Amino acid sequence: MLQNRGVKQTVVKNFFWLSFAQIVTRIFRAVILIYAARAMGADGYGVFSYALGLAGFFTAFADIGVTQIVTREAAKKPEKRSEYFATAFWMKFGLLLLAGGAVWFLAPHFSNVAAADILLPFVAVLTISDGIQNYTVSYFRSEEKMQTEAAVVSTTNLSIMALGFIALSISSAPQIFMYAYVGSSVLGTLLAIYILRHEFRHIIANTRKFLMKPIIQAALPIAFSSLFGVFMLNADYVVLGWIRTATEIGYYAAAQKIVQLLYVLPSIMATGIFPTISRLIHAGDHDRVRNVTEKSMLAMLAVAVPITVGGIVLSAPLIDLIYGHAYAPATLALQILMATLIFVFIGTVLGNLLFAYDKQKETAVYVSVAAVLNVVLDLILAPRFGIYGVSAGTLAVQFIYITSMLYLTKKTNPVKIFPYLKKITAAAVIMGALSWALNAAHLNVILNVIVSAGVYVGLLYAFKENLVQDIKGLIRAV
Repeated sequence: MLQNRGVKQTVVKNFFWLSFAQIVTRIFRAVILIYAARAMGADGYGVFSYALGLAGFFTAFADIGVTQIVTREAAKKPEKRSEYFATAFWMKFGLLLLAGGAVWFLAPHFSNVAAADILLPFVAVLTISDGIQNYTVSYFRSEEKMQTEAAVVSTTNLSIMALGFIALSISSAPQIFMYAYVGSSVLGTLLAIYILRHEFRHIIANTRKFLMKPIIQAALPIAFSSLFGVFMLNADYVVLGWIRTATEIGYYAAAQKIVQLLYVLPSIMATGIFPTISRLIHAGDHDRVRNVTEKSMLAMLAVAVPITVGGIVLSAPLIDLIYGHAYAPATLALQILMATLIFVFIGTVLGNLLFAYDKQKETAVYVSVAAVLNVVLDLILAPRFGIYGVSAGTLAVQFIYITSMLYLTKKTNPVKIFPYLKKITAAAVIMGALSWALNAAHLNVILNVIVSAGVYVGLLYAFKENLVQDIKGLIRAV
């Protein structure tokens, strides 16, 4: 689990470590965020979430795609890994300084939630710290050493939990909690720099000016996509801040935080296989690229489909369990957002596949259209329907976006996935009916989830789903 010994073993190893870093330790991070939502109340939590969401617009300018380019090119050309890292770092660092300054000095002019303005200087520091940390992670990924990434991410998330509890025990003010958030990010960044101290020690000597132009040319479409992608992620908060109240933002943030935690799952798989796919494409082995992608997507959808069904059925008791009855208005928003999971799971894997094929120019068009449409729908639906209209707009945009991505993938390297989902869908529907019945019988929601999940796995086994045999084979291999 610490060395790369082949395609299958490397993918499994990377998936394990990314799962540990992005799921296990993010659960600890989720715990403190849930506690913060309870401690600060919907109004205070809305202020905290709004500050991060507003800053997200300016963060888009902090990365013109150089992080992804470093991962892809360094994976293809290991002998030039240090040169790519050093050259792109200066580009990244300069953009981070500009983005941090924009958050500090420009973001307050876009804010209609006055209580969030005092948090923005700290968010500016967070922007720079997170940007450097994410950049160092790109180097670990190019080496397919996700175990090192796991160490950095785990340190950050565990620190957020520990310092967050300490901060909230002192005061429930959003500003105090922000101190803990920023301090934890800086701690993780310093650890990443220490691990890569050999690269930073020669970062000037390894800088190659001639690499800047090809990096920028390859990265610009990604920058375009990232810019509009940030609009898709943060436009909801900004529009709600203009039209609605901080309390409603708190309800929406509560629902979205649950869904965003689940969004981590496809990113883990996509990130874990990306360096491998890049190498296989560079070698011209497109059949293996298709096989790895299909197996990965099927495994992810086997998780996404039942979570979507179960999440919609059990949204009300889940909100009550996690946040308390005071957050009950977030239930319908959570149900709508849960329906986006399947689209996000598919889109994340396909997006990385197309990027590996150097199709970022084409995907940039689709992302920009989706982002503009998302803002338009927010402006139309938010005044009348509030957080429910914003959630419905997000669902509609995700459907349109994934349809376009499937079309582009079909022209690039056709990936078949839907024909393999019949047994998974049937098992999930039966499981959903059981979850509804158990909820109607007032069974504890945690027991309901455990029983329903067990039934779902049992149904896959009874239906002789091929994925079950594949997973058993991978477990034996590990």
